[in-house]
Amino acid sequence: MLASIIVVTAFAATTAVEEVNAEGAFKLDFGAQAYFTRLVGNFDDGAAQVSVEDIGLHDSTIAINAAMTIHEGKFHVALQGMSFETSGSGIAAETMSFEGITVNNGDAFTSSFDAWIFGAQVAYDLWEPYAADGDAKAAPNSNAFSFVIQGIVALEFVNMSRTISDTTAFDTFEGNDSFLVPSVGAGFDVGFDLGDAVPFAERLEVYTDVLIGGTMPLQSDGGFGMSLNIDAGCRLWCTPHLALSLGYQLIGGSYDGRDIDLTGSLQGIVVGASWRF
Repeated sequence: MLASIIVVTAFAATTAVEEVNAEGAFKLDFGAQAYFTRLVGNFDDGAAQVSVEDIGLHDSTIAINAAMTIHEGKFHVALQGMSFETSGSGIAAETMSFEGITVNNGDAFTSSFDAWIFGAQVAYDLWEPYAADGDAKAAPNSNAFSFVIQGIVALEFVNMSRTISDTTAFDTFEGNDSFLVPSVGAGFDVGFDLGDAVPFAERLEVYTDVLIGGTMPLQSDGGFGMSLNIDAGCRLWCTPHLALSLGYQLIGGSYDGRDIDLTGSLQGIVVGASWRF
């Protein structure tokens, strides 16, 4: 689940910006995305083997992602964050025993789950076969096809909280856990100019990033788990500084904490925009 990583970029395409896009030039992006997602998976804490659907936490919701990315030559450093929350209610179809609370068969209950993620990611351009001079990236307005493969390392801080209330028995338990999630991976980016084919659009990029890592609980109780993040989509350069993005993101893993043991993910469509200075 969680832990995610969103880097949305806008690109320059005027003569004045060509100089800024020279190899080694400093560039700064600010971006935001709406993440149309839902929680998928199971809670395994206490005696529980309970799907998030069984406790009303599977409804689609909108999470907000934000990122600031610094580009310096072949290096790209991003600081990014995300906030997610969902809630539900129902009647227990069977007895559900979680860490700290048991909801008996037939009892009415309410539930909520919140998570927020903050992290840093560093990407390095490993291979650019179509770059200018065989080394430097071609400027976005150079009418050139581009293909880049990147190596990526990331570190995230994940905090999650869950509340379950048995409203029949008037019993409530609130759990909270935090994790560090280091990960490594790779990505590719394919871009090409649109010319006059699409009005008010200059260039299109298609990208995919895949990160695999581990989840490390910050509490003394709990255990280590695995994480998987997938971010794929496209960016449309609309102006010299503005890009719109559309894609799919999966943020998942196994999180074994003191109060919460979750194996699951967030999955859904992301829509966003970014501005390059």
